[in-house]
Amino acid sequence: MTRGIAAFVCAACAAAAALLSFFAPAPVWLDGLLFDSALAVRAKLDPNPPSADHVAVVAVDPQSLDAPELANLPRTFFGPIWGQLIGGLTGAGAKAVAFDMLFSYSASQFQKGYDRPFLASLYRNRDKVVLGRSARGNPARNYFAALRNNPTALGGMDGQAAADEVYRRVWTVRKADDGNDYISLSAAALLRAGAKEMPREVVLAPPGHPESIIPTYRLIDILKCAQSDPEVLRKTFEGRVVFIGTTLPEEDRKTASARFIAPAAEEEPKRSDCGLGQIPPSVPDANDIPGVFLHALAAEAVLSGGLTEPVPPAASAVVAAAAAFFGAAISFALAPFIAVCIVVLAALGLWVGEVVLLGNLTWLPAGLPMLVLAGAAILAYLVRFVLEEGKRRRIQKAFGYYLAPALVDRMVETADDLQLGGETRDVTIMFADLSGFTALSGLVGPEELVSQTNAYLTLIADEVEATGGYVDKFIGDAVMAIWGAPVALDDHAGHAVTAALRISDRVAEERARATAAGEHGFAVKIGVNSGAAVVGNVGSEKRFNYTAVGEAVNIAARLEGLPGIYNCRVIIGENTAERVRDRFSLRELDSVAVKGKAEPLTIFEPVTGASLDSMEDYAKALNLYRNQSFMESEAIWEKIVDPPSTVMADRARHFQKAPPDEAWDGVWVMTTK
Repeated sequence: MTRGIAAFVCAACAAAAALLSFFAPAPVWLDGLLFDSALAVRAKLDPNPPSADHVAVVAVDPQSLDAPELANLPRTFFGPIWGQLIGGLTGAGAKAVAFDMLFSYSASQFQKGYDRPFLASLYRNRDKVVLGRSARGNPARNYFAALRNNPTALGGMDGQAAADEVYRRVWTVRKADDGNDYISLSAAALLRAGAKEMPREVVLAPPGHPESIIPTYRLIDILKCAQSDPEVLRKTFEGRVVFIGTTLPEEDRKTASARFIAPAAEEEPKRSDCGLGQIPPSVPDANDIPGVFLHALAAEAVLSGGLTEPVPPAASAVVAAAAAFFGAAISFALAPFIAVCIVVLAALGLWVGEVVLLGNLTWLPAGLPMLVLAGAAILAYLVRFVLEEGKRRRIQKAFGYYLAPALVDRMVETADDLQLGGETRDVTIMFADLSGFTALSGLVGPEELVSQTNAYLTLIADEVEATGGYVDKFIGDAVMAIWGAPVALDDHAGHAVTAALRISDRVAEERARATAAGEHGFAVKIGVNSGAAVVGNVGSEKRFNYTAVGEAVNIAARLEGLPGIYNCRVIIGENTAERVRDRFSLRELDSVAVKGKAEPLTIFEPVTGASLDSMEDYAKALNLYRNQSFMESEAIWEKIVDPPSTVMADRARHFQKAPPDEAWDGVWVMTTK
């Protein structure tokens, strides 16, 4: 059933991811961030990308505007300058010259005939020149007329940034409001250069910083070389598409996909005799670039055949579906921490794949596959949690019939502490035996005998479980219980002694109630001992029992028989006494040699009630007794008048009549278990 649900969830995640790839792609900021980062990594791996061979940029930069020839001339009056520039570039063999600027006004309206050189140059080179236009307006009429009113001589400078305000694509053709095709500046320049086909948009995926890979020259240097050394211009611009635009730090700056790519290290430019040389990036530490480079990058991609193509929608759907299936499968199959690590690595792998594919001019947006990978992993984990929680509750309920529900809860919560199969633990063991079972069995029927016995055993089990103990087994009318296993328990000795005293009191109360009602009741004898024991599964391969074995268990079993000897209800071993001495009033009863133990056991009784007042007297009598001062010890014990003192007084009288030998060490030797 669980496998079937897991398979269904994996398949559903894959199907949903495939549909999302068609109808709900990843957020632009995510895909854009991954794309831009991938370009930066690719540029880092290849720090020396080749320069563009098909385009160049003429920069209207601060140095040009500050040159003596141009410093006192407003740009509105640059008409003659533009005429010289067009003549120099076309004369040098440039395929096309595109102005990334809007000539809204003609200087001729301020000074008649001022723009005549510019108009003449436009007319002579009308098959090579492109003027910029925008959604706000077109060039002045006389400029457009000089180009014979040819619509293909105008190109839209308007870019279209993505939703995160980053330029990653340049459109070439789009529909204008009047329904006609509206071509971009780069598209118009490409048409002038003789390009036959071009995509409707170009993905900007430069291998390096645009201002480093596209040759860029100052306007003033070109003007000087056009007059003094035209051959230098021919060597520089022949066969190229030239874009002219500003590179001023405060004008027409665009944040593009190359925003994370650092420009190449600045070197002293190599200059010709006339002073022409490539110039460094306009603002080296900026993450934006002059807008003219967007058009130059698009044109270079088309002319060089280096167009980066997005993968087909079907391929994106397949990748997204595979990522979702993988994420869900990993969450079902592995532990959460390992699954998270693998999902993170898989997401990184998707991005690395994007980096590699970009190097092969293919763009696989990794945003959606990453999102569905993580989303499917989370969904699968939630489903897994629900399934496992249901399974856990069923198992917990089933074990509740065999173990205390509270103990089962703790075992579930602290599963790391539960190591079945055998381990050494420091534990406390209690044996509690009901007295009076044999006598009662001859007075009542089997059903009533079992009912009364179960009532007392339930009482004992309740107190064991209430103090964090584990009822190991019922042995006829006796109970074996453990504290400290299977679940670790701090102060297990204290909990066990508390349980023993509560059991003793409750059994006494129940016996008194039964006697008052004219019924028969039980008494209880309890032995408690602490120490190391081997706990775990004991039994055969097909049937086993979780229990404890070892010396500490054997001693507890021997102690359980001693309350009947000393007429008390609870006796604890020396190891337990040392652990609880600061919380319980204990009196040392005696030293006993039990069968099966070479060393004698020092036994203690938790004292309550009237016996508390006689603890010092009992200890004094015990010391006299061990020093064979039997008459003095008897006298003290006779005055105490409680059951253990009466037993010890009888022993003192016995030794007065039959003294032990001189080597006697005060140990009472048991002849039975």
